[in-house]
Amino acid sequence: MTVERQKTLWSRGQSAVEFAMVATAFFLFISGVMMMGDAVLAYNSMSAAADEAVRYAVANGPNSSSPATQATIEQVAVSIVPQLHLTCTGCPGNSGNGNVTSSWVTDTNMTASGWQDAKVVINYPYVLKIPFMSSVTLNLTATSQMMESQGPSN
Repeated sequence: MTVERQKTLWSRGQSAVEFAMVATAFFLFISGVMMMGDAVLAYNSMSAAADEAVRYAVANGPNSSSPATQATIEQVAVSIVPQLHLTCTGCPGNSGNGNVTSSWVTDTNMTASGWQDAKVVINYPYVLKIPFMSSVTLNLTATSQMMESQGPSN
């Protein structure tokens, strides 16, 4: 084998090793970006679900002709993001532990008139499953609060 041929083979081998090292780091980085993108998507979905549930609660407030219950408000949030498998706190048979909680909070800015705010909180443990490592849990929380539209009954 000539010296020139040997140098060419070495050069190819060196390129293959460098490519393997760079490609491994690149694919690990891309995988991490995709995992965090999925976590952001889950949080964005939770936030949208909390917003929609609060809108439903405000439209069907305690002073409306057909007031919404805690279970129906929470069920709205659960039905918007079925991929997260959320559970509601006020639903029958759930014994008070779920991801979605709704409540009516007295508005501190309008205490004299008795207005209330609808508040929905969603807590979700998002599990990052990283290959060859133990899983990491991110505790995501989305909160939405809005003033009731009908106002207090006098």
